[in-house]
Parts: sequence; C-alpha cells; structure tokens
Amino acid sequence: MTNLSAAEDAGASISVRTALVIIAALVAVRLIGIMLTPLNLGPDEAQYWRWGQSFEWGYWSKPPLIGWVIGATTSLFGDAEWAVRFAAPLTHGFGAVMILLLGRAMFGARVGVAASLVYLLMPGVTLSSAIISTDGLLLPVWAAGLFMLWRLRTGDGGWLSALGLGAAIGVGFLAKYAMIYFLIGLGLVFLTDGPTRRALLSLKGMLALAVAAAIFAPHLAWNAANSFKTVSHTADNANWGAELLNPENAVKFLGDQMAVFGPVTYLALLAGFFAFARGPQAWWKADKERFLLAFILPPLLIILLQAVISRAHANWAATAYPAASVLVTAWLFRAKGSAWVWPVLAATIGLAALGIPGLGIGFRLVFGLVLAGLVLATGFGFRFRVSGLLWAAIAIHAFAGALFFTAAVAPPSVTEKLGLANAFKRTRGWEETTAVLAARASELNATAVVVDERENWHGLDYYGRDGFPVPIRTWRVEDGAKSYAEEFVLTGEDDGRALIASVRPGYRERMRADFGSFEPAGEVSIDLGGGKRRQFELFIASDYEPVPRGETGEEG
Repeated sequence: MTNLSAAEDAGASISVRTALVIIAALVAVRLIGIMLTPLNLGPDEAQYWRWGQSFEWGYWSKPPLIGWVIGATTSLFGDAEWAVRFAAPLTHGFGAVMILLLGRAMFGARVGVAASLVYLLMPGVTLSSAIISTDGLLLPVWAAGLFMLWRLRTGDGGWLSALGLGAAIGVGFLAKYAMIYFLIGLGLVFLTDGPTRRALLSLKGMLALAVAAAIFAPHLAWNAANSFKTVSHTADNANWGAELLNPENAVKFLGDQMAVFGPVTYLALLAGFFAFARGPQAWWKADKERFLLAFILPPLLIILLQAVISRAHANWAATAYPAASVLVTAWLFRAKGSAWVWPVLAATIGLAALGIPGLGIGFRLVFGLVLAGLVLATGFGFRFRVSGLLWAAIAIHAFAGALFFTAAVAPPSVTEKLGLANAFKRTRGWEETTAVLAARASELNATAVVVDERENWHGLDYYGRDGFPVPIRTWRVEDGAKSYAEEFVLTGEDDGRALIASVRPGYRERMRADFGSFEPAGEVSIDLGGGKRRQFELFIASDYEPVPRGETGEEG
C-alpha cells in the first residue's frame, strides 16, 4: 500500500468509514425497495424458491447455494416475495466491502473507497440486488476470493486468509459454475506472477485448495448420483446444437456489457486496456494490473467467443467486473488526456441509450439526454480533467439506480406511462393468472392444469402455493425432461380431465396427439400493463397417452 502521511491517513480512514456508511445505507434502501415493490417473482426466482423448500446438494440446473439461501430466508420470514429476495442486497453489500478492502490493499484507500461505489452502483449489481439470482451470490464470494488471494500473495495473509480463499472458491462453485473462470485466472497469475506462485505452492496455498475441494466435493458426489443433471443443463445453455457461428452476436454482447458494468466504466476498461499496453509502465509489466486482468479477461473473452459460436446472455461475463471495478478506478484516478473526451463520451452514451431494448422510444430519448447531461455537468465540475470521469460514472450509476428503484416500487400505471411496462412484464400479473386459472379449473371440474411453457409452471407453482385446487403439470416437448418444470407431468391419478392452458400455438397439434379427447374451452387473457397481455388458449383433454417423440413433427 502507498505510504501516507498522518493527515492523509486520517483522511483516508474517514473516507473508508464514510464508504461503509454509504454501503450500509444503499443496502438498507434496497431492502426497503424489495419490501415495497409490487413486482411479482420472476419465473426463475419462483423456481429457486421451490428448490429452497428442501435441502439438497444440487438442483435441476444450478448448484445448491441459491436454494439454501432462499430456504434460510423463507424459514425466518415466510414465503413472501421480499423474503425470497431478502439476501440479494445483503450479499452485494458484502461484495462491496470486499472490493473496498481489495482496492485499499492494492492501490490505497482512495481507490478502495471509490471502487466499492463503482461495484455497488454498477447497473448489473443494482438489478441483481433487486432479485434473487446466482450472480448475486457468486460475485460477492468472487470479490472475497480476490482479496484473500492478494493477501496471500503479498504475505499479509495468514492461515485465516488461506481458509478464506479456499472457502470463497468452494462456495463460489456452489453458487454457480462460472467460478471456473476464477480458477483460470488463478492459473494465469500462477504462471505469470512469482509471488502468487510461491503463495499457492506453500502450505497455506495447499490448505486453500484442500478447503475448496472439500466444500465442493459433496455437490460433485450428488451430481454423480443424479446423472450429472446440473452439469448437463449448463452444457445445454451453450446451445452448440443450434446454428453456429453468428459474428453479429459479438456486437450485441459487447454492447450489453455497457449495460452491465456501466457505459463510462466499460469504455474506460476497453480504452485502458489499449492505452496501458504501451510504454515502460504497460499493464503487462505491472504486477497489480496483470493480477487483476487475469480475472477480467478470461470471462470476457470466453463469453465473447461463445456469443460468436452460438449465443450469450449479458450476465454470463459478470465475473469480470469485481476486479474491473478496482482496475478501472485505479486507471481513471491517474488518467490523463484532452478535454474533448467529455463531449465525445456524452454523445456516445446518449446514442447508446437509444438502443436499449424493451423501453419506449420517448423514455430512451429522455434517458439518453439526461445521461449525456450528467457527463457534461460532471466534466464541468472537474474542469474537464479525464480523472473526473470516475465520478461521472458513479453519478450515472446512481441516477440509473434511483430511476430503477422508483420504477420498481411505483404502481403499474406509472411504469406504463413511462414506457417501462415491457421491461417488467415477466414480473406482473402472476397472482391474477393463478386466480383465473384456478377458477376455470374448478368451473370445468378439471383434475389438473397442464401448461406448455416452463415459466408459466413456475409462476403458478409459487402463486398457487396456498391451495391451488388441482395439480399443476407440464407438457413435455421431448421424451425426457428438459427443465425442472417438465419433471411434473400428468400421471394416472390426475389425467382424467385436464385443463390445458397453452401459450405455444406451434405445439398444439403435437399436444392434441397425446390425448384421446382435446376440446376447446375458451381463452384467458391477463393484462400486464402497457398493452402487454399473458394469453392462454384453453382446452379440456382426457385419455392421456403420449405419442413417442420423433413421430409428430417439429414445432410449427
């Protein structure tokens, strides 16, 4: 750490304490937000809630930590939506503290404080703090692993740091298999950094690896006993059986990362990578920069390649950004450049906002203008010094976070007027959907409700938890289950008079072929706001005898 005078050290300590207060305040505000929001659980959240009803060493498509965490919070507080999501703001608050400690250890208190704010306010973390997801559990333990590894590398860490590193790696793998990128980063610093290599080859390093293996081993044994279903689902997500080589996906993926890490910080990361690749202080010659980039580049490059080969979701590279929060902060604090960077950046961000999907064009236009204005206003305050870009990034993230908070807790009528209805459609109308289908099932004397889409099964499962009148089942497209919802199919006990609630027209002829009788029974349409609706075609079906798959054609 950089040596500080007594006055500077006191100032740094105050900054750290202030940062901790800000982190605690943001966590508190986000907890209040999840308690006030009228948004329903999304289908994936509802799926995780179902897993949390029992303790297992693995679940259908994810390692077990998400189920355990939800099981713990709902055991304490009940099954309300806020209780399911309760851990999300807390875990990211912990992650921000780890980033603060890492940044302070590597570059000094000023970088640690600012990096913790960059992390906690970046758009991906703001969203992840409002829902319960595997990323919300993985990123904080990833940040803890980076801090513990750095302590071991510098010799500041003792046996507790070794235990902490091992626990972070093991728990990370129980959160999400993307923790594999951490091991890739670990391998890179092992090969390129002497102090890290010596630390990992020591008894403390061996202890860390042993602890990680011990934590992960029971999940590996569970997978072996369950046909490696979690691993196979992860492989299915890669979608390598579809049309391969889609170079246009690279542009979309790179653009999506601006929405995850934030436009200023993401562009600074890209610019910094090239700007610091030259000269005597090039990043590849600097131990600290090289250390951090070992944990940034693998997820970004691997997922970029995956996007080109097949497809990639924006959050798949999220593990790059704990280390990137520290690196970009350090880079921007010492960056130099011309004042023209500010108007160019403002124009770039304003135009990029126009491409945000799922939002009304009017909202995108105003949003882009406000972001551009924030950039220019911050630049004016810092006399257009390039080092002020860091605070422009934090200002943009804070504004976007406040806007998201307002939209998340506002009534549907407000979000509809703002043109945000489409963005929230998957988290609206599930209570009404469940009530209407339950009523129709009772009216028609149905013995089960069968849906043909996994998201609908999870929504009905959660919102019908207190007494849906009949079993909720899923129709399978293929012979075997391809999702957790497809584990629940019609049985001889409930197939006498099934109410089919279908949203997939292309599969209806195939569904019809599985039943002896398949008669129309009307339709159901649920208003989700903003002109969006959840619509079901209803059928009454009996004599269920599924046709062997492969004989009824493909989806129309």
